[in-house]
Amino acid sequence: MRSFLHAIPPDPPIHRIGRGKPRQIWFIFGTFLMLLIPPSVALAQSSPCDPHLLQPTQNPYSYRLRGDRCEGIYIQEVSGAPLLIASWTVAFSDYDLASDQPIVLEWGAFSNDGMVHLRAQALRRRLYYRMDALRPPSSKSYTWPFDLVSALRISKPELGITGITRGAIEGVERDVYLPLRVSQGAKPAGVGRYQLVLLPGVELKELFLTLTALTGDKPTVVKDGEAVGYGYYPAERPIEIPISVMQGRGFYHLEIGATLRSSGASATELWFYHPGS
Repeated sequence: MRSFLHAIPPDPPIHRIGRGKPRQIWFIFGTFLMLLIPPSVALAQSSPCDPHLLQPTQNPYSYRLRGDRCEGIYIQEVSGAPLLIASWTVAFSDYDLASDQPIVLEWGAFSNDGMVHLRAQALRRRLYYRMDALRPPSSKSYTWPFDLVSALRISKPELGITGITRGAIEGVERDVYLPLRVSQGAKPAGVGRYQLVLLPGVELKELFLTLTALTGDKPTVVKDGEAVGYGYYPAERPIEIPISVMQGRGFYHLEIGATLRSSGASATELWFYHPGS
């Protein structure tokens, strides 16, 4: 089985952020903390707010605590990570920005004791918006007030949503992505496949996927380093990739590798729970 994560050569060329424009080290360090802070750390916080987000002053839409969630716009200092998992859903219905109905997030639960971290973020270029909410382990849904999304005019193609909890996979505690169903009003119908959305911080040359089912006595490779084949992956533009799951209920591991247009490579991975049909 080929694994892109293990195929990256030692010390690949570093992609330089803002070539020709030196950045102070603390700006870069702060931004990578903001984008790459492990979800397990966020889950352990008593507040859903991410303390690493810089907030605009004197702005009614700034990122802050709003009831049971943190939501709003924040300041982005420098370019983001080469590969950011921005959305993971199994059904995502379109919504009406003029409606006062809330958005409902639903997910299939499995036996675990971890809190559920829900996150929504804008995919529109130069709109730095995010929502964070924490739900108890036994929860299976969240009703999300729609006023701020409506005020900022964030349409469905411009919104990424994830739900993450902690779970034991093959004896190791990991962050697990939940199968989110997102709707406004009527419940969305099942689509039979997941929708992954990546937000690259740099232009990519190609993307590769390795999908492994962890549902039986031994891992089963479903995809083995397959190229996505879109041909064009500009920086800061969302990339939608459908992921079909043909195996049964249980955990899956998805490795996402990328070659960078400038040179070098990057990779990320996620574990997710599939509740079956």
